[in-house]
Amino acid sequence: MKKIIALKLSILTLSIALFSLSVNAQQSDTIKRTVVIEVDTIVKGAKQNVNKVATETHVEVVTSESVKVLPVFYRGLLVVEGGIMYKDNVLPILLASEFGLARNIGLEARAWYGKNGMYEDGFLGVGLNYHFSGEDNQKPSKFDPYVGGIYGKILDGSGTALYAQAGGRLFLFKNLGAFANLNVGLVGKRGTNLSFGLSYKIH
Repeated sequence: MKKIIALKLSILTLSIALFSLSVNAQQSDTIKRTVVIEVDTIVKGAKQNVNKVATETHVEVVTSESVKVLPVFYRGLLVVEGGIMYKDNVLPILLASEFGLARNIGLEARAWYGKNGMYEDGFLGVGLNYHFSGEDNQKPSKFDPYVGGIYGKILDGSGTALYAQAGGRLFLFKNLGAFANLNVGLVGKRGTNLSFGLSYKIH
């Protein structure tokens, strides 16, 4: 009788132990699933944040590059030039500079001097130019056409002269280009002259 009771107690104890192990295993599986779900959620959130930061960084870079795009002529730009002029029987040396007062308006200083035998020609003056290339700062161009006028002193002492002028610059490189300019004398009977040479931008 005692052996039977002891056997039943052993079976009961074993059943309780197996039940406890089963419950613990179920709880462990539940915990594992919860941890896996939380880890997946964290990883997905991190990926979304990384993609968002990358997108915002790309937008900022594009915007920054767009802001840096400038027209070929603009306010604050200084252009210096050197070249020669074809006028009558003499080829004067020409020096000029132009400063951007506004997107389309430039203030120019121009001087030239040349001598051939008894004949000499010299001029020193200032003027204003209107540039057609400064309209849209989102569509830069290498070509800078302009029209304007220039007034100054004739260096041979014969008085003053007023010129209408038209010309253009072509920048084959970032800051270095070539220019051609036509002056038509309006006052002072100085005739027409054509000049050409190199232009350099100073930002």
